[in-house]
Amino acid sequence: MGDSFLGTAKVGEVLTDNPAFTRSILGTADPGEVFRRLDAFCEEHLGLGVGEVLFCELSVGAAFGLRLTDGRRIFLKAHPPDRPPEFLRAVRTVQGHLFGRGFPCPRPVVDPAPFGLGLATVDEFVDEGEHVDAHEPAVRRTMARTLARLVELVGEVRDVQGLDLGWRWPGEGKLWPKPHNALFDFEATAEGAEWIDEVAAQAKRALDGFDGKVVVGHTDWSVDQIRFEGREVSVVYDWDSVRPEREAVVVGTAAATFTATWRFGVPNPPSPEESWAFVEEYEAARQSVFSGEERAAIAAADVYVMAYTARCEHALDPRGKNLPGSFREVLPSHIEAYFRRGLIGKE
Repeated sequence: MGDSFLGTAKVGEVLTDNPAFTRSILGTADPGEVFRRLDAFCEEHLGLGVGEVLFCELSVGAAFGLRLTDGRRIFLKAHPPDRPPEFLRAVRTVQGHLFGRGFPCPRPVVDPAPFGLGLATVDEFVDEGEHVDAHEPAVRRTMARTLARLVELVGEVRDVQGLDLGWRWPGEGKLWPKPHNALFDFEATAEGAEWIDEVAAQAKRALDGFDGKVVVGHTDWSVDQIRFEGREVSVVYDWDSVRPEREAVVVGTAAATFTATWRFGVPNPPSPEESWAFVEEYEAARQSVFSGEERAAIAAADVYVMAYTARCEHALDPRGKNLPGSFREVLPSHIEAYFRRGLIGKE
């Protein structure tokens, strides 16, 4: 291991900023030990050690950009211990198929292998292009078209057994899924969030009664996970967000979050008009208009996903100090807009 590998102070800060969460993924929050394990993993699976850690990010899992000793760059993601190997292998099947068909995703390099408390995967490191503002109509149209293309191409994969073992939509009688990050404690921050829970409950009731066409889609379709070159997508990340889901829910989720990025200092949610424009542009790309029932389900999914994000915001900011530009701020306008369109009711 080179000096640059051992001396990555910024990476060490990321690992130690939330040590309990880091340990829940990696089994340790000690930067030196994490670096040694990364080096050993790469030696075993790639035949080379690590020369430099380019970055580290913690969210659902722990992601590392690494430069190997021969100069090659890779992306290693350590997944939470509750991610079954069958699910991660199915994700690799989907990602590998998309890469082979020319879709803008990184090439899978190492299939799931033990690391930390769970499994890790390795992709080629791809950072061509730049992050952009999805409030621009041309960017929004490209994102809608690219999502439709993804759904079409994954439809060619005959066997995605195991893909349904990942994140699941909460079952009937349960309002929220397990929060995607241990930072969000919904039970401890319930006070003041009653209105969000009520909105989510109404939207979820509508979705629980909807039995639509199931596709495999990417359920974190936000501009934060995408880079652009000009007006074309150069790379899409976060492939363990693919799962079988009703197409209306895939589209509604994307419509709620496609602009979301914290790179500009605020959550940056879409307006109701932008969300519905995304839906119509997706319809144009698939060359088929959704039925009235499907459109109502899209609106309900949009509201539910916005409510979930608002609930996460409330868990970190229960006093509303960071309300401007948040999902909590725009959620009522989405409800009102969809009510006017006759897509959702008010109870």
